[in-house]
Amino acid sequence: MAAAHRLLSADQYCCSVCLDVQKEPVSLTCGHNYCLSCINGYWDISDEEGIYNCPLCSQIFNVRPVVKKNVMLKDLIAQLNGIEVCVSPYLNYSGPDDVPCDVCIGRKMRAVKSCLTCMASYCETHLQPHQQSEAFNAHKLEEPTGNLEEKMCMKHQKVLEIFCRTSESCICLLCMVTEHKSHDTVTPEEERAERQVRRQAEIKRRIEEKEKKLESTKETIARIQSSADSEMQEHEDLFLSVLQSIERLRSEITKVIRDHETREVRKAEKVIDQLEMEIMELKRRDAELAELSQTEDHIHFLKMFPSIPDLPQDEDSPDMKVNGNLLPEMLRKDVVDLKKSLEEIVGWEFVKTNETGGCSSLRSHHVSRFNLFFCSFSFLLSCPHSDFCTLTLDPNTANRRLRLSEKNKKVTDKRTVTPYPTHPDRFDFWPQVLCREALSGTRWYWEVQWSGERAVIGVAYKGIERKGHSDVCPLGSNDKSWCLFCSDSSYIVLHDNKAIQLSAHGSHRIGVYLDWPAGLLSFYSISYKMILLHSFNASFTEPLYPGFWVGPDSSITICNQNPFDQ
Repeated sequence: MAAAHRLLSADQYCCSVCLDVQKEPVSLTCGHNYCLSCINGYWDISDEEGIYNCPLCSQIFNVRPVVKKNVMLKDLIAQLNGIEVCVSPYLNYSGPDDVPCDVCIGRKMRAVKSCLTCMASYCETHLQPHQQSEAFNAHKLEEPTGNLEEKMCMKHQKVLEIFCRTSESCICLLCMVTEHKSHDTVTPEEERAERQVRRQAEIKRRIEEKEKKLESTKETIARIQSSADSEMQEHEDLFLSVLQSIERLRSEITKVIRDHETREVRKAEKVIDQLEMEIMELKRRDAELAELSQTEDHIHFLKMFPSIPDLPQDEDSPDMKVNGNLLPEMLRKDVVDLKKSLEEIVGWEFVKTNETGGCSSLRSHHVSRFNLFFCSFSFLLSCPHSDFCTLTLDPNTANRRLRLSEKNKKVTDKRTVTPYPTHPDRFDFWPQVLCREALSGTRWYWEVQWSGERAVIGVAYKGIERKGHSDVCPLGSNDKSWCLFCSDSSYIVLHDNKAIQLSAHGSHRIGVYLDWPAGLLSFYSISYKMILLHSFNASFTEPLYPGFWVGPDSSITICNQNPFDQ
């Protein structure tokens, strides 16, 4: 007998409403049994007042039946309680990822279809009326979906069957013939297909462009390294013949080239990192779109499509260029001449590094123009934070008599008023202008070319007086500035209104070396020879701004001293 019990199926004792083992079973006149609470609950929510039917066979009762408890079935279920019973796979309860049946009471079964006419989802049992009765033949069944409310027009309570391109929204048929009558409308299937194809094509195009740019950048790195290696080999062959007296010079050029290579490769590697990140992001977006594309629910697709972020704006990656000539032509010629003039090497003196690691000025007043270039490199090599200074004139400080040109690299006194706007930093009387760059914390070198009757080249703190015609405003006339006055007849250095007449006459090209930590400011006359005109020793407490005073019909031009730009 026990063996017979084990062969019984639990399906025979399940309530077709809650799909669980019947509790307090009751029988209808049609012979079907239900839980007492389930059948009463089913009739309580019946849509038609006074009409009651059997949920399983649909037999109609004009009067609500008086249900009777099935004592025998209750006892049988009680006897089987605790006995191992064969559970049918038909009892497929809904899980967290399933769509539950909207009709089941109590424990929900997994829905197998959703009806867009009824706007409800049904399990296998409650779907039977749709499959068996001709009254449901016109109902539209589709794969179960848990977001049926998204398919309903909130205004007309009709199914959303049309997509309006004009208003970018899903609408029902009533919407289409009323407020959307003249709009551009298509089916959701057509709109989805077009959007999906368009977005996938755009992603594919972006990926191809990024991959092409990535490959091009990698090739640029190879060319940069090849160019640097070729340049190194060329100078290696030359410097081997210069013997030990110029060994330090060779090592300095070697380091310059390698530093350039390192900088350029780092720039290219940053471009590669950027491109790889952009490609990764586009592929992630593509994966999100592919995942959403798996659904067959067009309305759900269109609803969820805006949640996929738009493709990011393309950021223009800098084009990497290979500079085949890292050293200026003048330096190349000088190196060749150097090979023929080894006996002159003894008289050459470069900027030396003192015991504390700072840079001292040139010991010799007469150093070749060739040496000037390597003096500047000595600043860079001996001082990790030193650099050639790229300067630009600040229009907000320029007196209205001055005109700026050549991308704010040149200033000229035209004796006419330039309509600059009012600005608190402007020199309103003296024909002066400062640069934008604040120099501090390290060592700097720059050159300027002046022409005309006279000019003043110097540096100043930001707090220099700028308003009125007071004598404390000009460069060198206060304790906030240091300068060199230049004319064809004399050269004078000034600070805090104290002037020193220089015996040496300079050229129209002036080099300025600022060692801010050491408090050293030096002015050099630049021609074929480099002549030290004067050095100030001070304790700088603030950043210094290069500045200029321009005489009538005179001009000052900031020279491009970076060797890689020549």
